[in-house]
Amino acid sequence: MWRKERRYTGDRQSDDSLISLSTSLRDLAMNSLRFSKQPFTEEELKDATPKQILQRMLSTSSYISTTSSLATKYNSASTNPSTFAFEELGKGQCGTVYALIGSPTIVKIPNHEGKFEELGIDYRRHTRVQEAIQQHGQNLDHARLPKLHAFLSPKSDFWKKYGLLFPHHVDVRNFGLTSERIFSAPLPVREALVDVLLPPLNKNQKHKFLMKPENKHCIIRMYLGRRCTIKTQKLHTIKLQNFPLHVNEMEDLHLNTGYFARCMANTLAIIHWGAKIDGNDIEFVLGSSPAQTKRPSSDELEKLSLWEMAEACELDFSQRTMEMWVIDFNQCSQVEDDEAGIDKMIKAFIHNDPYYPRPGQADENDQELWKIFRTSYLFESAKLTKSKGPFKFIIGVEETGKSIDSLF
Repeated sequence: MWRKERRYTGDRQSDDSLISLSTSLRDLAMNSLRFSKQPFTEEELKDATPKQILQRMLSTSSYISTTSSLATKYNSASTNPSTFAFEELGKGQCGTVYALIGSPTIVKIPNHEGKFEELGIDYRRHTRVQEAIQQHGQNLDHARLPKLHAFLSPKSDFWKKYGLLFPHHVDVRNFGLTSERIFSAPLPVREALVDVLLPPLNKNQKHKFLMKPENKHCIIRMYLGRRCTIKTQKLHTIKLQNFPLHVNEMEDLHLNTGYFARCMANTLAIIHWGAKIDGNDIEFVLGSSPAQTKRPSSDELEKLSLWEMAEACELDFSQRTMEMWVIDFNQCSQVEDDEAGIDKMIKAFIHNDPYYPRPGQADENDQELWKIFRTSYLFESAKLTKSKGPFKFIIGVEETGKSIDSLF
């Protein structure tokens, strides 16, 4: 099936820099590869069809080895600080994201002065969600949230220590936020996406297509609320960056769409009734994270120096696992449990990209998926509030959906 649709000249980093990088490494290590996941071995990969690779990896139940140029570059840089540099990953409507090669850290810098406040909103709302998930997300299927590190001002020491690592054109005396990075889908997954979901002309030029920067940084948008329709799309506009995966394509791959619906519902319940924000314009995506090759205990960590701790929490960028993440809070607003707040939640749900299942659909699978989402959302929300707000939200979405069904 297919759809048409630097510089670093210092001999040694400062102690503060080491603390920052070591903490970042340990934070990711403690939240990286789940040991319950099964390895997708080289022998299995060699014998697997492209569709089987997608079935296995997009299910988020396995981890895979990759020898991509990105993995090689990051593994090399992680042991050689002299090769550290920031590279651009992508530009959104609010800011541009830069990744520190060899580490799981990104920096988001506003695109212009008019986006300073919006970046601050992103950091504040992300922090509220992070605290709410830490408090209410234990033993619960939910989307993973990138860990926030710091909010930077133009006077932050960060720019003195790392400013020379950015490309020449970047204004490094700026506001910014630093956080955990969501890595691209591993190379075998990107190759399989081309083979299974893209037009024949892309398959015939697969190597050239995959070498383009926008196709190396492949994050997959999970569209449970839309079925892919056949549309003519110019080949030069097709890319793997922000790649839309529609619910019928997930079904064709035999992915557990019910699991994804529960994760979204549980996450949105925490965002609404734990963090008290409307969830406007947030995204649910599949991305990868590097495997942890060593896992010291907390007692062992207490006895280690910074250098020893960084080595003990070693990450292997050639071993990667796929997970669902929730990102982008710069358009979110705080809400109260009242009519105005619930109305904001409903509008945010309706007008977002079609990540969530939609009510009132003709397809039986869509109807079942909405039931799963509805039930999970109400069940988890009831743990967070005794009000009728969650039920009013669901009813509001269902009633609004009837009047603007063309959006679905």
